[in-house]
Amino acid sequence: MCPACKTDRIFSIEQHRQKLTMYFVPTVQYHSKQYMTCQGCNESFEIADQLKEEVAARLMTENELKTTMENMAIESLPLIPICQTCKQPVGPRMRFCPNCGNSLL
Repeated sequence: MCPACKTDRIFSIEQHRQKLTMYFVPTVQYHSKQYMTCQGCNESFEIADQLKEEVAARLMTENELKTTMENMAIESLPLIPICQTCKQPVGPRMRFCPNCGNSLL
């Protein structure tokens, strides 16, 4: 659940690394942070160190996510509304898909 918009959403994960590279010296990573971004409200949150293993265990590839979303659409009512054209998640009150522009009405 997203702490900002208070809805169950899919989050994307990004990792930011800072490295020091000098001529003829191996690269040294000196700083790394991971962020989760809500796909509904686009709010980003830094992942706490104690949660990184749990988040890593729950990661899905894009193909796994699409398969899961298609299976959810087949079963009764989907938990997350999806566009029937591109199979991407959409907001509950959206009139057009933000991904492909298809009318959702």
